[in-house]
Amino acid sequence: MTQQRQYREPRAAVIFRFTTDAIRNSHHNDASFAQAVADAYMDQVAPEERTTQFHVGTDLASLEKAGKLNAKLIERFRNGTVKLPADLEEAWVAALPEPWRLDCARELARRYGFIGARVPSSAAAGQMLCTAQVAMEFGQALQALAEINMDGVVNAHDLARVRRALKECGDLASEVTTLKATLHQQLDTLEASARPVAVGGDARRAGR
Repeated sequence: MTQQRQYREPRAAVIFRFTTDAIRNSHHNDASFAQAVADAYMDQVAPEERTTQFHVGTDLASLEKAGKLNAKLIERFRNGTVKLPADLEEAWVAALPEPWRLDCARELARRYGFIGARVPSSAAAGQMLCTAQVAMEFGQALQALAEINMDGVVNAHDLARVRRALKECGDLASEVTTLKATLHQQLDTLEASARPVAVGGDARRAGR
Protein backbone atom coordinates (compact mmCIF):
# COMPACT_ATOMS: atom_id res chain seq x y z
CA MET A 1 0.00 0.00 0.00
CA THR A 2 1.34 3.40 -0.99
CA GLN A 3 1.76 5.74 1.95
CA GLN A 4 0.09 9.11 1.44
CA ARG A 5 2.61 11.93 1.33
CA GLN A 6 2.30 14.63 3.98
CA TYR A 7 2.75 18.14 2.62
CA ARG A 8 3.75 21.17 4.65
CA GLU A 9 1.52 24.15 5.13
CA PRO A 10 2.37 26.76 2.45
CA ARG A 11 4.34 29.80 3.63
CA ALA A 12 1.45 32.07 2.68
CA ALA A 13 -0.90 30.02 4.86
CA VAL A 14 1.47 30.50 7.83
CA ILE A 15 1.40 34.27 7.30
CA PHE A 16 -2.38 34.37 6.90
CA ARG A 17 -2.85 32.29 10.05
CA PHE A 18 -0.91 34.81 12.11
CA THR A 19 -2.68 37.67 10.32
CA THR A 20 -6.12 36.36 11.22
CA ASP A 21 -5.16 35.92 14.86
CA ALA A 22 -3.58 39.38 15.00
CA ILE A 23 -6.62 41.11 13.52
CA ARG A 24 -8.91 39.30 15.96
CA ASN A 25 -6.80 40.09 19.02
CA SER A 26 -5.04 43.41 18.41
CA HIS A 27 -5.93 47.02 17.66
CA HIS A 28 -6.07 46.25 13.92
CA ASN A 29 -9.11 45.64 11.77
CA ASP A 30 -9.05 44.42 8.15
CA ALA A 31 -8.77 47.96 6.73
CA SER A 32 -6.06 49.25 9.07
CA PHE A 33 -3.95 46.13 8.64
CA ALA A 34 -4.25 46.30 4.86
CA GLN A 35 -2.98 49.88 4.97
CA ALA A 36 -0.12 48.86 7.25
CA VAL A 37 0.93 46.23 4.68
CA ALA A 38 0.67 48.78 1.86
CA ASP A 39 2.76 51.33 3.77
CA ALA A 40 5.44 48.78 4.68
CA TYR A 41 5.61 47.47 1.11
CA MET A 42 5.96 50.91 -0.44
CA ASP A 43 8.64 51.79 2.14
CA GLN A 44 10.68 48.64 1.53
CA VAL A 45 10.36 47.91 -2.19
CA ALA A 46 11.53 50.29 -4.90
CA PRO A 47 8.78 51.38 -7.32
CA GLU A 48 10.39 49.66 -10.32
CA GLU A 49 10.66 46.37 -8.39
CA ARG A 50 7.06 46.17 -7.16
CA THR A 51 4.78 43.39 -8.40
CA THR A 52 1.80 44.67 -6.40
CA GLN A 53 0.36 48.12 -7.02
CA PHE A 54 -1.23 49.50 -3.88
CA HIS A 55 -3.43 52.56 -4.08
CA VAL A 56 -2.49 55.96 -2.65
CA GLY A 57 -4.47 59.11 -2.06
CA THR A 58 -3.71 62.82 -1.94
CA ASP A 59 -6.74 64.15 -0.09
CA LEU A 60 -9.32 62.88 2.38
CA ALA A 61 -11.67 61.46 -0.26
CA SER A 62 -8.93 59.75 -2.29
CA LEU A 63 -7.24 58.43 0.86
CA GLU A 64 -10.50 56.81 1.95
CA LYS A 65 -11.00 55.29 -1.50
CA ALA A 66 -7.40 54.03 -1.60
CA GLY A 67 -7.84 52.43 1.82
CA LYS A 68 -10.91 50.50 0.68
CA LEU A 69 -9.19 49.34 -2.51
CA ASN A 70 -6.11 48.22 -0.57
CA ALA A 71 -8.32 46.30 1.87
CA LYS A 72 -9.94 44.47 -1.07
CA LEU A 73 -6.52 43.70 -2.50
CA ILE A 74 -5.30 42.19 0.77
CA GLU A 75 -8.55 40.24 1.08
CA ARG A 76 -7.91 38.67 -2.34
CA PHE A 77 -4.53 37.44 -1.14
CA ARG A 78 -5.97 36.08 2.09
CA ASN A 79 -8.85 34.18 0.45
CA GLY A 80 -6.59 32.65 -2.20
CA THR A 81 -8.00 34.49 -5.21
CA VAL A 82 -4.50 35.86 -5.88
CA LYS A 83 -1.26 34.13 -4.84
CA LEU A 84 0.93 36.02 -2.40
CA PRO A 85 3.99 37.31 -4.31
CA ALA A 86 7.43 36.71 -2.80
CA ASP A 87 8.34 40.39 -2.67
CA LEU A 88 5.32 41.14 -0.46
CA GLU A 89 6.15 38.59 2.27
CA GLU A 90 8.61 40.68 4.29
CA ALA A 91 6.44 43.79 4.26
CA TRP A 92 3.40 41.74 5.26
CA VAL A 93 5.20 40.21 8.24
CA ALA A 94 6.64 43.61 9.19
CA ALA A 95 3.09 45.02 9.27
CA LEU A 96 2.01 42.49 11.90
CA PRO A 97 1.89 43.88 15.46
CA GLU A 98 3.93 42.19 18.18
CA PRO A 99 4.00 39.42 19.30
CA TRP A 100 2.56 38.07 16.05
CA ARG A 101 5.35 39.63 13.97
CA LEU A 102 8.13 37.86 15.86
CA ASP A 103 6.26 34.56 16.14
CA CYS A 104 5.47 34.54 12.42
CA ALA A 105 9.04 35.44 11.43
CA ARG A 106 10.39 32.68 13.66
CA GLU A 107 8.07 30.05 12.21
CA LEU A 108 9.05 31.05 8.68
CA ALA A 109 12.76 30.92 9.59
CA ARG A 110 12.40 27.48 11.19
CA ARG A 111 11.06 26.11 7.90
CA TYR A 112 14.61 26.61 6.60
CA GLY A 113 16.10 24.92 9.67
CA PHE A 114 17.07 28.12 11.53
CA ILE A 115 16.05 28.74 15.13
CA GLY A 116 14.82 32.29 14.56
CA ALA A 117 17.18 34.21 16.82
CA ARG A 118 17.13 38.00 16.49
CA VAL A 119 20.09 40.14 15.46
CA PRO A 120 22.04 41.06 18.64
CA SER A 121 22.33 44.59 19.97
CA SER A 122 25.52 45.89 21.62
CA ALA A 123 23.66 48.62 23.50
CA ALA A 124 22.93 48.15 27.19
CA ALA A 125 19.23 48.56 26.49
CA GLY A 126 19.46 45.74 23.96
CA GLN A 127 20.99 43.41 26.54
CA MET A 128 18.30 44.31 29.07
CA LEU A 129 15.63 43.55 26.47
CA CYS A 130 17.27 40.21 25.68
CA THR A 131 17.44 39.33 29.37
CA ALA A 132 13.78 40.19 29.85
CA GLN A 133 12.81 38.15 26.79
CA VAL A 134 14.76 35.12 28.05
CA ALA A 135 13.02 35.36 31.43
CA MET A 136 9.60 35.65 29.80
CA GLU A 137 10.19 32.76 27.39
CA PHE A 138 11.59 30.61 30.22
CA GLY A 139 8.42 31.15 32.22
CA GLN A 140 6.20 30.34 29.25
CA ALA A 141 8.18 27.19 28.47
CA LEU A 142 7.90 25.99 32.07
CA GLN A 143 4.17 26.64 32.05
CA ALA A 144 3.72 24.70 28.80
CA LEU A 145 5.71 21.75 30.18
CA ALA A 146 3.75 21.82 33.44
CA GLU A 147 0.47 21.58 31.52
CA ILE A 148 1.70 18.40 29.82
CA ASN A 149 2.67 16.76 33.11
CA MET A 150 -0.26 18.08 35.14
CA ASP A 151 -2.07 14.73 35.32
CA GLY A 152 1.06 12.57 35.29
CA VAL A 153 0.10 10.96 31.98
CA VAL A 154 1.13 11.89 28.44
CA ASN A 155 -1.31 10.62 25.82
CA ALA A 156 -3.20 11.68 22.69
CA HIS A 157 -5.07 14.33 24.66
CA ASP A 158 -1.76 16.14 25.19
CA LEU A 159 -1.01 16.59 21.47
CA ALA A 160 -1.81 20.31 21.42
CA ARG A 161 0.07 20.84 24.69
CA VAL A 162 3.18 19.09 23.35
CA ARG A 163 3.09 21.24 20.22
CA ARG A 164 2.80 24.37 22.34
CA ALA A 165 5.67 23.22 24.56
CA LEU A 166 7.87 22.66 21.52
CA LYS A 167 7.03 26.12 20.26
CA GLU A 168 7.79 27.73 23.63
CA CYS A 169 11.07 25.82 24.00
CA GLY A 170 12.04 26.91 20.50
CA ASP A 171 11.28 30.53 21.38
CA LEU A 172 13.39 30.19 24.53
CA ALA A 173 16.31 28.76 22.53
CA SER A 174 16.06 31.66 20.09
CA GLU A 175 16.17 34.28 22.84
CA VAL A 176 19.09 32.56 24.59
CA THR A 177 21.00 32.55 21.29
CA THR A 178 20.29 36.25 20.80
CA LEU A 179 21.45 37.00 24.35
CA LYS A 180 24.66 35.00 23.84
CA ALA A 181 25.38 36.82 20.59
CA THR A 182 24.76 40.15 22.32
CA LEU A 183 27.20 39.25 25.11
CA HIS A 184 29.82 38.09 22.61
CA GLN A 185 29.45 41.41 20.78
CA GLN A 186 29.87 43.33 24.01
CA LEU A 187 32.87 41.20 24.98
CA ASP A 188 34.60 41.94 21.67
CA THR A 189 34.02 45.66 22.18
CA LEU A 190 35.31 45.63 25.75
CA GLU A 191 38.40 43.58 24.89
CA ALA A 192 39.22 45.88 22.00
CA SER A 193 38.96 48.97 24.21
CA ALA A 194 41.12 47.34 26.90
CA ARG A 195 44.07 46.60 24.59
CA PRO A 196 47.10 48.84 25.30
CA VAL A 197 47.90 51.39 22.61
CA ALA A 198 51.59 51.63 21.67
CA VAL A 199 53.00 55.20 21.68
CA GLY A 200 56.19 56.66 20.17
CA GLY A 201 59.07 54.26 20.19
CA ASP A 202 56.87 51.44 21.44
CA ALA A 203 54.66 51.90 18.37
CA ARG A 204 57.69 51.64 16.09
CA ARG A 205 58.90 48.52 17.82
CA ALA A 206 55.39 47.00 17.72
CA GLY A 207 55.28 47.51 13.98
CA ARG A 208 58.57 45.62 13.35
